[in-house]
Parts: sequence; structure tokens; C-alpha cells
Amino acid sequence: MYNIEIDNKWNQRWINDKRFKFDPESDKPVFVIDTPPPFTTGELHMGHVYWVTYADSLARYMRLKGYNVLYPQGWDAKGFPTEIAVEKKYGRSLSRDEFYKRCEEISSQNIKLMKDQMRQLGATFDESYEYNTLSKDYIRKVQLSLIYMFNKGLIYKAMHPVDWCPHCVSSIAKAEEEDLEEETDLNYISFSLEDNKELIIATTRPELMHACVAIAVNPEDSRYKDYIGKDVIIPLYNRKVKIIADEIVDKEFGTGAEMICTYGDKNDLIIVKKHNLNFIDALTEDGRIKNSGLYDNLTAQDARKKIIEELKAKGLLKKVEKIKHSVRIHDRCKTKIELLNREQMFIKIKEFIPKIKEVAASIRWIPEHLIHRLNNWADSLEWDWNISRNRIFGTPLPFWICNNCKNIIPAAEEQLPVNPIVDKPPVERCPICNSNDIIPETSTADVWIDSSITPLIISGWPDSKLFDRLYPASIRIQGTDIIRTWAFYTIFRSSFISGDKPFESLLIHGMILGPDGRQMHKSWGNGVYPSELLQKYPVDAIRLWVALSGSIGSDKIFSYKDMEYAKRFLNKLENSINFISRFIKGFDKDENSIKDEFNLFDIAILSKFNDIVEIVERAYDSYDINTAMTQLVNFYWHDFCDYYIENIKHRVYNDSRDKDAAVFTLRYIANNSLILFAPVIPHIVEELYTTVFERSVFDQSLPKFVENREELTYAINGIVFRSAEIEVPIESIGDALNSIISAVRQAKTKNKISLNEPIKSVNIKANEELIRYIELVKDDIAKICKSNNVNIEKGEGLNVSIEL
Repeated sequence: MYNIEIDNKWNQRWINDKRFKFDPESDKPVFVIDTPPPFTTGELHMGHVYWVTYADSLARYMRLKGYNVLYPQGWDAKGFPTEIAVEKKYGRSLSRDEFYKRCEEISSQNIKLMKDQMRQLGATFDESYEYNTLSKDYIRKVQLSLIYMFNKGLIYKAMHPVDWCPHCVSSIAKAEEEDLEEETDLNYISFSLEDNKELIIATTRPELMHACVAIAVNPEDSRYKDYIGKDVIIPLYNRKVKIIADEIVDKEFGTGAEMICTYGDKNDLIIVKKHNLNFIDALTEDGRIKNSGLYDNLTAQDARKKIIEELKAKGLLKKVEKIKHSVRIHDRCKTKIELLNREQMFIKIKEFIPKIKEVAASIRWIPEHLIHRLNNWADSLEWDWNISRNRIFGTPLPFWICNNCKNIIPAAEEQLPVNPIVDKPPVERCPICNSNDIIPETSTADVWIDSSITPLIISGWPDSKLFDRLYPASIRIQGTDIIRTWAFYTIFRSSFISGDKPFESLLIHGMILGPDGRQMHKSWGNGVYPSELLQKYPVDAIRLWVALSGSIGSDKIFSYKDMEYAKRFLNKLENSINFISRFIKGFDKDENSIKDEFNLFDIAILSKFNDIVEIVERAYDSYDINTAMTQLVNFYWHDFCDYYIENIKHRVYNDSRDKDAAVFTLRYIANNSLILFAPVIPHIVEELYTTVFERSVFDQSLPKFVENREELTYAINGIVFRSAEIEVPIESIGDALNSIISAVRQAKTKNKISLNEPIKSVNIKANEELIRYIELVKDDIAKICKSNNVNIEKGEGLNVSIEL
């Protein structure tokens, strides 16, 4: 009985199996898989399960197809997730070195856990090509790539508004944000005009009033035409600002008069730049009020409460209404993002958008339409890529800054990997101004800087002689959620550095949703965890669920019912192979020696299987394991097990003249079906194959599709048939025979009699063309249906009845 011990046995054997290793000396064609390096969180989620299964299934198939497969696995070990975990465990009082060590410890522990879980899933990645963004060699190559881009004029440092996480005390990229819809107060506040009139301003952020630099109205708003150009006094601060006009202002929101602060949101930034307004630095890097004179050092939330209380006391808060609005939060810590003006390192990317889109178009996207997500993201970018992170656990940016002229000084290549905070600069004086006041760049790199060169890393860049063979990668597998990050930045960075696209094909899978159709979330109680599934289901049931869960690019709703279906199929496969093994042990006859013994049931199933071989291998070749497994499972379970095996039992249990043809057919389809199943459900297949055929399924060749129908020649009862000459398609004949048997089964069930109980006759009405073939297996139909007679009459279509 297939069980967890069998899964573990094969998983252990495969770890060091040379057949699953990349051979740099081999002259076989190469197939390279660029797998996602997951953040080292410590536990796989169902998204990981999906791509691990997909990558491993493709690797196993391509090996069977004769390719030398490079299937590495990497680990994105640095960044916010690990730092947040360390802060939760140890707080924020650790020294810089101690904090880094704790991060390393957690990442290393988590890598081991995640690697073990991947191995449990049957992943056969080659550990000799494993990479880790923590390693010195990886850091060296990342820093080398940055210096290359710097030398090409792409990297600069500038004071610029950046998206900022107050909790992480760092700038973040737009791609690291997500939207959160929340309910908040819209406060209607009285501002005074010089003629003692009042102007009501509606705002959700009264705590930023001290950074208000203008009041903006829409020039088409008739209510405020006479106000444009006048001064207005900010309450509590008694400071004057101008009323300006800008078409970006929404006339329908609040009162149509908008406070412009530095910076409340992107609209503030646009208007400030457009109208050349002053800048007031409103918040500290940890999200506290500054430069207000009244509420400094309070958190934004506490300041808001105090300001509202004072406005109420002075009669300046006219009303408050509840509204729902969308705010941006950091996807790692879920903190609301602020827009701060900070000096950061940037990579020029805006000017390369057309080139990025051109390279993306040269890649085969699966599904094809998802390239639009990348193009839309590229078109939405408002400024260059901010690559600075004001954190500790990351790749150090390999630069020093001249404190006198602000010149950027890159590390020398022989210094790499380098940490400017610890290591000396490559020169004692600035080559531009000759100053010796050189300070280190203290920020670390955005983690997407690390992972955006994985195709280069796995191909051995820049040192390996194999680079030209291994780059571009054959395929990249990733989720829809990181098109705008991993795909986008990889296409940009890897193509800029190499001069070529990073991969030939980009296979993108959808999200795995909870059983309730929502995104899985612990607080919602709808999470599904691989560790729990592995306690209830064989590994191959999970892998088969992945394959059968739907087309590659769509989101999938996890279903325990579908898991049970996959598990039942494994039972069906095991039981059927065990049954077949009773008859094929020691059977060594080939097709030619028994060619006169085939009957129409054999020919129909062999012909149908020939078509299935074509469909399945074409799907595999298109990286479509969903179609491959859907077609193969349906054929094997229904056409082969439910019908063919049941239909030939009377032949194999008895020494009938055509028993050998039935046994040959059983062996042929079982053998080749197992080979086709092996990439997706390897554990049960290897167990069954080694038991029955006494050799490894992964040493076999894929079955061959017979494209020329003239080659499919059979003899039935002494009559020679070629598939190409049969007037009715052979598969249709097989379906018709199965329909006859199904109708008899249904009739017996309707009459509440056992399927094995004899009946007087089966009465068949069919068209003349079909009758010719039904007559050839009339005796088989009688034996299969336990009928004394089979009566065949000419009629329209196909009608079947029984006589008790």
C-alpha cells in the first residue's frame, strides 16, 4: 500500500542521485530552470508548493526527454521579513553586528526547514548549484553588477521624495506596497480669510497642517473663482498660505478645497513641484511630528487626536464624517507608508522603459496576456528605482561618498565583497576635488537588486566558461504577484548587464486562494499549510492536485474535495498496476508475434492511447502540466481502467486464443502511462515501476507517438486492418463499444440486478457502418455483459436494451 514511508524512501534516494544532477561535461542539450528564491520565512505556503511541483515536474520530464537539466534552488535570505522576525524576538536594542548575526541565524535555520519541506515534496534540485544571497560570492556578484551599472552612468544619489516605512525606518520601492481600504474620519476644518470670512477645508490628516504650503482648488470650480490668489490663515499655527488653482483637485471630494502639505500624498508632491512651493519637513523617519512647534515628537496618530481636540475647543472643527478610503501599506510589516524627502541612491530606469518592454516582448510569456501587467506597471512608474534601504540585513551598496563634492566612489573589483562601513575606500582622496573627507554609503540594497540577477548567477556569470551554454535560462517560473518586481527588475538588470534577455520563456502561475475563495490569511482562518497536508495525504496527491488545479495563469481555489480526488486516483493507479502485474510478470511477447490475436477492444484502446501520447507530450513540451495530467488521468481512469481492463478480464482469466494480445496491451499501456505520469507523481510511479518492471522509470525513454496511421496495422479474426483505412475512426468505434457496455450496466442497475448476473440478451440497434465492427466483437460483448445472446439490428444512431 502506497504510504508516507514510500515517499520518504524515494526522496532520500533522489537527493544524491547522479541522474538528477547537471553534468557540465555532457554534450546533451541543456535545459535551465530559473526557480524563485523564496524569502526565508521558515515554512512553505501553498504558492511555494505550486511552483516547486511545477519546476520539479518539468525537470523530470526534460530529463526523460534526453536533456541535461540544470535545476538549481536559491534562497533570498536578506531583507525586511528576517529583520522583522529578529526585532520581534530580540527587540531593537542589539548592536549592528549582533543584529546581523541574529538575522543570519534565523535565515540559516529557516533555509534548512524550507529545504527539507521542498525535499518532502519530491524536489530534485541540484544542491551543487544552490545559491544563497547571504554568501560572500553572491554578495560579490551583486556588488559587481551594481558597479557595472554605475560605470555605465545609471546610479546616482539625490534628495527626492521617497515612499517610507516608519516602522522599518527605511525607504521602500513602490513594488513593496499594497493597498488597504480602511474607514477614517474626514474632518471639516475652518480656515480664516483676511476679510474675516472662513474657508472650510476637508482633510483626513489634520496632523500635517503645520506642513501646509498652499490651499488648492479646481480652476473650474465656480465656488472658489474669487478666492484664487488670496491668502488664508492656517488654524492653530496662524500662518498664511496662498490659495492656488490646479485641475488635479477633485471638486467632489469634501468641500473641493484641498490642503497641500509636504507630503500627504502623491497629489501634494505633484502640486508642490508644479507650482514651485516651499518644502516643510513634517515627519521624522520613525513617523513622529517635527517642525510643528506645538506637537513635535508625538506620533502622527497622537498628534491627530490632540489637534482635533484643540480644533473642537476653539469651534474650528465644523463636522466629521466617516469615509472609506485606500491607503498604501508596506507589504512586509503592514505599516502605513509616508512620503518623505530623503537622500537616497537611485538606478535610472525611467529612460529604459521602452527597452525593458522590447526585451519583455522577445520572451515567450505563458500565459501570453500577462505581459500586459508588466507593461502597465512600467508605464505607471513615476520616478527612478530607489535602491537604498536604511536597514542592516542586506547587501551593502559598494560605494563611498565624498563629503565635500558629493562624488560617488565605487569599490575596486578586487575589494569585493565589501562593506563600506567597515572597509576602507579604494582611494585616499576624491578623484574629483582631492578632498580626503570620504564617508561610507551606509544603506543596503533593495532585495530585488539581489534577486534580479538570478539568471546570471545560475549560469555562472561572470566567471564560468559555461555561461554561453546556460544563459539565457530556458524557463523562469514565478507567480503573478511578482511580475512587477522579480520579472520586471530581472528583465531590466540581467538584460542590461548581459546584452540579452534573461530567459527564453516566462511561466507565470496564479495565486492559491483559501477554500473560501479569499486570499489565505491566518486571521481569517482559511489557511492551508503543506506541513498539515503531508500528514493526511501522500506527496503525489498534493503534486497531482497542483497539476489538475487549473490553467497556469489563473488563481486557484484550494479544495479538499479535489485533494481527495487526486488521492483516489493514486489508489486506482496502484490497484490497476497490481492487477496487471499478475499477468505481465514473465510476459515477453512482442507485437509482431501476436499480431493476429488483437481484437477491436485492443485496437481501439491502443489507438486512443497513441493520441493521448501526442496530446500529453505536446502539453509537456508547452510546459502545460495541467493539460498533460487532465488528459492522461481521464484516459487512464476511465478509458483504460473503467472500460478496457473490465472488458478484457474474461480473456486474461481464461486461456483464450487472444489472451496474449490483451496482456500485451495491458503491459504496453501500463508501462508507457507510468512513464508519462512519472514527472508529476514520481513516488508512486517509481515504487510501482521498480516492483513490476524491475528497473527505474527514470531510466526509460518517453513513448513514441505514431504519426503515420499507415503504421498502425492490426489483424482481427484474420481480417487485416490499417487504422488509416478504417471507415469509422477507430476511437469512435471504441467509444461506441464502451457506450454499449455502459448502457447494459445502467440497465442492470436500473433493474436492481448484479452486474455479474447473467441476462438473456443484449439488443443493439446501430447504423450499417458501425454494425460491421460490432459483429467482430459480438462474442466479447456477450462475455463482458454476461449475456446469452447479442442481437444486432440495423437502426439509426446507437440504441441498446437488455432482456432479462
